[in-house]
Amino acid sequence: MSDLLTHWAVFEDARRLAARDSEVCAEFSAALETETDIARLGALTRGGNRWAPALLARYRPAAAEPAAEPANVRRKLAFALGGIAHYAADVLMKPLMSRVADADWHAAHAAMQRAGAGGPRAEVKVSIREVSAYYDCHVFRAVYGDGAEPPFAPERFLLAENKGEAARALESFARALFQRALLSCHTLAPPKDDAEPWLDRLFALLQPLYVSLDLYARVYAAPDPAKMALYEVETSFYRADDPAVRAARRAQHGEPLASADLDAALAEGANRGAYGQAVALALRRLREASAYWLGKTENPPDVRQ
Repeated sequence: MSDLLTHWAVFEDARRLAARDSEVCAEFSAALETETDIARLGALTRGGNRWAPALLARYRPAAAEPAAEPANVRRKLAFALGGIAHYAADVLMKPLMSRVADADWHAAHAAMQRAGAGGPRAEVKVSIREVSAYYDCHVFRAVYGDGAEPPFAPERFLLAENKGEAARALESFARALFQRALLSCHTLAPPKDDAEPWLDRLFALLQPLYVSLDLYARVYAAPDPAKMALYEVETSFYRADDPAVRAARRAQHGEPLASADLDAALAEGANRGAYGQAVALALRRLREASAYWLGKTENPPDVRQ
């Protein structure tokens, strides 16, 4: 998974529903509303099973930690809440992608064997990236309205099917802007006195940008119906009829959403697609985090993967 569009989409829908949920505390709603960009960054960051519960424990009202500046606490809280959404996306999406990609490889390998040729196992990696592109492009349409919803701008030339020298030059410029935007997420400031330990840690944790914009452009401009079915895009991944998905779209469009409908959308087994299950899981964990924050329980939300 690209760790961008689908993770962000799960976070955005969980955030929308949290704003309607009386079981999500006011501090969480305020953090998600005022520090949305920082929460989005948390939704892209690995290792939340370690730092998300730790941040909640450190700053919840019952903690012995000295009071910090409220805006700073709100930012850290937003980052932790984004990490909870990242957990929900990972724990539901990665097994699905591996299963779909593995089945695709076995089918291709069997076809090659019938034709008298072998198939390298490395094809699975290529297939997973294509599955990821199909999933991300689908949520780009279904959740972000083809880029009309924040944090995207209305202009959508990056994924347009450009032709001609001028269009290719514009695409190159867009790629440069995209790279700069990614870099802006990481303000790198190594310590002046001894930078080597800092660099060692950075190199160990930094993930390369492996997303192929060409692949995304092709999938977005002309999705293959056969691959849509093969990768279970509208069956096992994103089901528009799932209660959590329907509830999120209603919240997105400003429509009323009854508490009973929201509770039903979060129930175990209510959603059949991994995306709806991830949104429901994220909101259930936000409810648990709220109970922990308010001192109703001493157990932080379980975000282990």
